[in-house]
Amino acid sequence: MFCRKVLVGLDLEVRDIRSEEIIPAATQKVFDRALEIAVAQRGQLKLCASVEGLDLTYVPASPMQVNALTGYLAERLELLEEQAREAGIECESDLLGGVAWRELVREAEEFNADLLVVGTGTRSDRLGSTASKLLRLASCPVLVERAHEPKSKPQLTNEVASEIAAATCADDDPEPVNVLIADDLSDVGQQALMSFVGCGLWRDAKCWLVHVVEPIHWPEAWRYGRPEVEVAKHQAERIESARQALYQHLSITDHRTMTYGILPNVLEGSAVDTLQRLIGEWQIDLLVCGTGSRANETQVGFGPVAESLLPHIPCSVLAFNP
Repeated sequence: MFCRKVLVGLDLEVRDIRSEEIIPAATQKVFDRALEIAVAQRGQLKLCASVEGLDLTYVPASPMQVNALTGYLAERLELLEEQAREAGIECESDLLGGVAWRELVREAEEFNADLLVVGTGTRSDRLGSTASKLLRLASCPVLVERAHEPKSKPQLTNEVASEIAAATCADDDPEPVNVLIADDLSDVGQQALMSFVGCGLWRDAKCWLVHVVEPIHWPEAWRYGRPEVEVAKHQAERIESARQALYQHLSITDHRTMTYGILPNVLEGSAVDTLQRLIGEWQIDLLVCGTGSRANETQVGFGPVAESLLPHIPCSVLAFNP
């Protein structure tokens, strides 16, 4: 995956009228991530801000109010365009009327985007409706960048604070990003893995490649009269088969170019519960996954695991559609 054409969906409205922010902090973080990708790939950016007030069928507003709002957003888009140009990146911007997710899906197709970057929305604990729709319907991979709220820090004595500051200055290397790549062993899972490794954007990340084998349901085993020993043997064979398939997926990538490599894991349990647990235990910053599988044509689109997992995870998401 070469992210040469990056489309960025931005929320530029400052909802707190007392705020002195010209660009909301969460929006700036989304833009910075997209700019970092464009610089690394020597690509180009297209910035889009959508306001439903431009379509009077959705939000009642006077022409004067609409003009004031569009002028407000245009000024902020221009500020971000200038930041991109200073970094040597070709950049254009557009104000979109109508519903944000619909307009961004259309823009992604017209721009022939390689990647669509958006934020999570106004709530920090879950994906907003725009991000959720784009994960389902966008024609290109979608990176949902989560803006983490700063954690409260304990009160420190002057001596302790000085020691921490000295240690920080002594170590200028940033902490590597922790990435969990969820592979369901489908074509989409393989595409996600190959694209993630091939783009080279997260080469210095610490990566885990995980496949979860669901347990055999006992009612089904009982209905066919299979003894417990046979069921256990069959489950062990499923796990070993999954392990071989996972290593096969990994072997055809350039994973050896990764600074820390990629650690494959085959685990047994509920896929949703297991992935949620690992995201917390391993302090994952980015989840890479497919949103569905073409193995069953009736399930093209959001699969049941993505449907249950993605709306509530506390990290960023890079998702690939079938």
